[in-house]
Amino acid sequence: MPVRIRLARHGYKKNPLYHIVAINSKRPREGKPLETLGIYDPIPRLRKGVAVPPQANVFGVEDAGLIKKEKEIKWNVDRINYWLGVGAEPTRSVVKLLERGGVLTTPHKWQHPWSPAPPPSSTSPSQPQQTISQ
Repeated sequence: MPVRIRLARHGYKKNPLYHIVAINSKRPREGKPLETLGIYDPIPRLRKGVAVPPQANVFGVEDAGLIKKEKEIKWNVDRINYWLGVGAEPTRSVVKLLERGGVLTTPHKWQHPWSPAPPPSSTSPSQPQQTISQ
């Protein structure tokens, strides 16, 4: 049974909410998952507990007056690592999310051209700098 880690769309029209799920690859997008691993809200929203300023100051004159909106993601890193460890294949969009969230570090098995470059290794001998004098 090939297992994929992918996004299942929920929410309503023009207001998506995605569940990060481990699911059999033959199941439909909204099919019953083996396990729900997290939630991803791609729409930037106000953080909970942030009061909206008066309408005259919504855009603010200075940077301090601007309202900060954030995308939200909640996931269980232990369970994601478990499913990756037993051979589940993440989709491209999930690989991007995991890279941005720091769960996958480069280089990794699902490396793509858009993946960040691996950090320079400190074990390799550095080239001595050459100076050219004329």
